[in-house]
Amino acid sequence: MDVIDEERQLARAQMAMDAMAIGHALLDSDVDEARFRTHLVHGVASRHGFVQIAAAAHGVSRLLSRSEVTVIPGIGRALLALLGAIDRV
Repeated sequence: MDVIDEERQLARAQMAMDAMAIGHALLDSDVDEARFRTHLVHGVASRHGFVQIAAAAHGVSRLLSRSEVTVIPGIGRALLALLGAIDRV
């Protein structure tokens, strides 16, 4: 049986909750909250060596940085990529 690194699992859980919060913020038209949560996910992923998650968070961040509204072409696909990357860890 593999030993599960508790710190990495807690980081994964935190990133999953923050990624869900990004989706909720987008639905609530709160682009600042979505940016903040994306920044949190990127930071945790980078600190723990989750390269694919960090890259996906960067993709979401790039889209959010270009807009003051939450209706952004490609944001749904980028968020799904982020959630998929978290799920694969």
